[in-house]
Amino acid sequence: MKNEPDLFSNTVSNGEESRILFLDTETTGVDTETAHICEVAFLLSTYEGFIRKPENDVILQELILPPEPVPPEASAIHHITNDMLSDKPSIDDISGEIAEIVNKADFLCAHNMPFDLTILNRQLPEIFSEIGEEMKLDSLRLSRHVWPAIPSHSLQALRYRFNLDADIAGDAHRAMFDTELARSLVEYILHSDIVTPDSWTDLIAYTQSALEVKIFTFGKHRGKLVEDIAAQDMDYIKWLLKQKWIPSDYPDLYQTLLDKTSEMRKKP
Repeated sequence: MKNEPDLFSNTVSNGEESRILFLDTETTGVDTETAHICEVAFLLSTYEGFIRKPENDVILQELILPPEPVPPEASAIHHITNDMLSDKPSIDDISGEIAEIVNKADFLCAHNMPFDLTILNRQLPEIFSEIGEEMKLDSLRLSRHVWPAIPSHSLQALRYRFNLDADIAGDAHRAMFDTELARSLVEYILHSDIVTPDSWTDLIAYTQSALEVKIFTFGKHRGKLVEDIAAQDMDYIKWLLKQKWIPSDYPDLYQTLLDKTSEMRKKP
């Protein structure tokens, strides 16, 4: 699969064994620069090709005492309260256990992985700073590639749309529940032959290929369709393409703008 889903292949397993570490964090907020972890869940699964060996699953789940109180707005989402955390370890206290399970993984998977890994890397740089892009499988990007037209790619929306929680016990928005949901989502996609990669590396390359950006999320055209602005304000599009921060900070938008300008040049 060369960054495109092969809809005509039925290959599910190439026999190669891989260990995928599914993970999720619950935090004190949504700002990755300031939020602290208050719960972690790591689920290490072994696959022969894309067939999981459930007897080999390894689990690490722990409530974490953050260096600041959990605000009520965060508790309203994940239902973790300060009373629940008063006697729990700090993230540093369990860093050895986290390092042990991370070091066993061939690949890491999370839904909206940049959020979790940014915070984990900030709090445990000695463990997560060396995780290469070739190891990162973002199930959110996978969903956006596979179902570009559905209205929401949030894990909970996907849960109900595809009945992903049939075999999962626990509470929504808690770390282990969401970790198992992410695994269920990836397995649902693979076993439905929606995409048929040859390997986990191939699947990651597919998810990391550019997604088309439909709407501007910043600047003077924020909230407007990229396609409309490409037709109405090409000077702005050309200006954006000259900015060095666009390909680094907004790689999907950068590729979308390149594609739009190429289309415009081809029009008579």
